[in-house]
Amino acid sequence: MSSFIIQHHTVGDDYTWQPSTVTHILERREYLGCTVNFKTYRKSYKCKKQLKNDPSEWQIFEGTHEPIITKEVFDIVQRIRDGRRRPTPMGEMPALSGMVYCADCGRKLYQVRCTTMKQKEYMVCSGYRKIKGSCTSHQIRNEVIENLLLEKLQNPLAFIGRHEAIFVRLQMAQTEEGREHDIREYKREPDQAKARMQKLDSIIQRLYEDNIDGKISDDRFAKMTVSYEQEQSELEARYAELHDLLAAAKAKSDGIDSFLKMVRGRTGITELTPTIIRESVDKIYVHQAIDFEGHRIQQIDIQWNFIGVFDPPESDLELIKGKSA
Repeated sequence: MSSFIIQHHTVGDDYTWQPSTVTHILERREYLGCTVNFKTYRKSYKCKKQLKNDPSEWQIFEGTHEPIITKEVFDIVQRIRDGRRRPTPMGEMPALSGMVYCADCGRKLYQVRCTTMKQKEYMVCSGYRKIKGSCTSHQIRNEVIENLLLEKLQNPLAFIGRHEAIFVRLQMAQTEEGREHDIREYKREPDQAKARMQKLDSIIQRLYEDNIDGKISDDRFAKMTVSYEQEQSELEARYAELHDLLAAAKAKSDGIDSFLKMVRGRTGITELTPTIIRESVDKIYVHQAIDFEGHRIQQIDIQWNFIGVFDPPESDLELIKGKSA
């Protein structure tokens, strides 16, 4: 009599979301409306095993289908995953985990607890704790960072609510690529360089044919070819440089638009939540505290998502003085 084994599965097993599945979904650029090719390869047609290509080797075609999420949301998710929050040994999940960095050594600050302090939670440089003598403590209470962060967030929100157009001009003026005159020049110059490179190809081809036909000597052909090829190489390098400058200028402009979309309608923030922090803040840099005339002073720099560092004028009067200067 034959026998068989029946394997029992719980009802929920087939429908459980595994962390690897969620991670795979969050990384897919296809949800942005892109087609991504060459993610994998095979060593040969005989080998069936697929190997992963480096993301730099992917071919990405944008706008091939309707997106289901915005680029702003996708970028925020990637930043959250890069600085993902980790629970403390006490099982706590600090709101600022993975976002606070040492301004001197660049390492992350992490939360620790102290039973002798009224405010038990504070952050300290991981380099100071793990590598003796590599850095100073940069110790700072969580409450101090959160209070300053709320104040710093309220200031640009209020400023943008009153002076959105001025905010855009201030942001664009922070980089040389943002100047309107330069942008117009950058857009014209690549077309001119491309046209000249195409013309040089034709010239070199004619020189080659004239040399074959005996119309010019080999020495003359070699000298002229070297000169034209050198010019072509310089144009190609300049063309690549202009492409990078335009890409940086576009990224700056897109970043400003993304930041404005995020902050519109949020002018009345009175309390920080992990969602608001992750959507608004890229990184927080903490400097070592110093004593000045009996007072403890500690500088904190905040880098916002999409726009980097932005400190609005302290008052409208200061703004008017700056415009008239």
